[in-house]
Amino acid sequence: MTPQDRAMLMVYTSVKDMLNKRNIGLVEYLKALESWNVVPLTESGQVIGGVLIKGNEVHIGYGVKPKASIRGHLRATLKEVLDKHGYAVTIVEADYLAGLRFCERLGFVKLSTQNGIVQLRCDRSNYV
Repeated sequence: MTPQDRAMLMVYTSVKDMLNKRNIGLVEYLKALESWNVVPLTESGQVIGGVLIKGNEVHIGYGVKPKASIRGHLRATLKEVLDKHGYAVTIVEADYLAGLRFCERLGFVKLSTQNGIVQLRCDRSNYV
């Protein structure tokens, strides 16, 4: 299994409950990600999560909670998207407050909420 495969499974672990509510299983999840770039997040040589990137859309998930901050690695990955597209977007469930706070710490701001999903954007003006 490649580091990218491990990262996709770690991200799936982090969103499994949300996907199950929408009747999306592992097979459908993996099929939907075929055209996405997957950047493994590692700690002490082990894949603990991943960043999924398609154009300017970014999703971050962990299967194992980091022992230390890896925000620097995430910011470097996000910088690549910002350099290429000028801004990045993501979505988070409205009731997933920890995820919303995490995105805000990375520089994302809320754009709108629809059907329980918050749309967020990060651009150069608010990126720290």
